[in-house]
Amino acid sequence: MEPTSEEMVPLLDESERTKMPMWLWWLFGGALVVLILLVWYAVANSTEEEKAPIPAPTVSASATPSPSPSVSPSVTPSPSVTPSPSVTPTPEPSPEPTESDKPTPMPSPTDVPTPPSTFGEGKIVVGKDAAAGTYRVSAPVTAACAWVLKGAHVTDPVRNLVEDVVIGGIPTVTLADGDTFTSARCGTWNAVDAAGLFKNAKAKVEAAPGVWLAGEDIKDGTWSTGDLGATDDPAKLCKWTVTEKLDNNFTTVVVRDVIFSGTGKVVLEPGQQFESTHCGNWHLLSK
Repeated sequence: MEPTSEEMVPLLDESERTKMPMWLWWLFGGALVVLILLVWYAVANSTEEEKAPIPAPTVSASATPSPSPSVSPSVTPSPSVTPSPSVTPTPEPSPEPTESDKPTPMPSPTDVPTPPSTFGEGKIVVGKDAAAGTYRVSAPVTAACAWVLKGAHVTDPVRNLVEDVVIGGIPTVTLADGDTFTSARCGTWNAVDAAGLFKNAKAKVEAAPGVWLAGEDIKDGTWSTGDLGATDDPAKLCKWTVTEKLDNNFTTVVVRDVIFSGTGKVVLEPGQQFESTHCGNWHLLSK
């Protein structure tokens, strides 16, 4: 009969019980060697790294500078300026002038009397007794109407007319300030609008001896007398004169003629003055 385990225990020696197996010693020794090698390797690598110089960092510089971004300036609108209200200074009242300080009032233009635009017989001074302008008698004269004009400058033929006498017609004269005008048996002289003359559609086609305006008193055109016969008396010769230019008192002579017998003929244009004596009546032949 084989002994059990409990029965075999007393059979083993005490020294054999406590003795470690050999393979455990080899395992423990190998592990210790590996641990020593690892520690040595770690210490050696740490020393090499401390001794090796630390390389300087490499800095790469770019030769071409990068362009800075362009910045468009923003325009800030100027603030509107509100004008400050103006202050109107209060004027100080000026002292009232005394009676001695007050200037003598000058007469206003309305205080100066306007010369009349009409006059009768006698002598007048233009600018005082009558206003300057163009004058005509109010009705055809029937008697020997005579007038004379004297200007401030005696050498001016336009402003100085020798005495003229007409038996009929409507005399016309242009007067300037400073002139002296004298008339007799001519009736009343009235100022007329010179710009409105020579446009009368009702002008006559027959002209008695005297002075007339073509286009105003009589029509313009070709005029003729009847057969005057013949005469040797100089005082009875048929004579006529055509003048022009209203503003120079018809001193510009266009035609001056006289006939001893036969028939007289003349051509008149608007704006001309026609004067005849001892020719009888003139008749319009054609326009």
